[in-house]
Amino acid sequence: MRDDSRRRLTRRDARKQETHKQVIEAARRVFLDDGYERATIKTIADAAGVSAGTVLNVAPTKSALLIVILGEEYESIRDSVDRLEAALSGNLMDRLSALVQVIMEAQLRHEELFAAAIAHTWLWTGDSYTEAAGQMSQAWGAVERLLAKGVEKGDLRRDLVPVEAARLIEDCYTGVVRRARGEEMDRSSASALMRSRLELVIQGLAAH
Repeated sequence: MRDDSRRRLTRRDARKQETHKQVIEAARRVFLDDGYERATIKTIADAAGVSAGTVLNVAPTKSALLIVILGEEYESIRDSVDRLEAALSGNLMDRLSALVQVIMEAQLRHEELFAAAIAHTWLWTGDSYTEAAGQMSQAWGAVERLLAKGVEKGDLRRDLVPVEAARLIEDCYTGVVRRARGEEMDRSSASALMRSRLELVIQGLAAH
């Protein structure tokens, strides 16, 4: 007698994965179209064509849905930054600026998602904060490596800890993004502000 349990399990898993994908894509659309604050589990369920209970099986809260979506977004940003890192030339400031610019442009394409994440990391606690903050740091590995090279070449202070300096730049970046959104800056102005802040940071970290 043929055992079809493995086939049934595979089909069930495939349906579960497809439902998960439907819910995540629906949540992404709703967050971008309606805004994170106005989005509800019901509107996400309606957009996905499933029940509210099914949405909550994918992620237990609206913030958890956002974190899942951002994980995919930050992974894509990290890959783009890593590819750029290999092709960069010029001085340290120009290379750092290019990496940060790629991160900013990618985030501004889906501004509503990232703005919600930046705003809510000030409110989330526990596991939600840890996961969200960890995702936000994914794209900054290339910056950390570039800072380490700057120390090796003598461009930056010998006592500099690259991971801490990268977090400093990331914190500065987060502040610029929050300010740019609050003041409704265009992309060019936001990029120029980030460049000026980055120059101040690097001046303070430079070897003397």
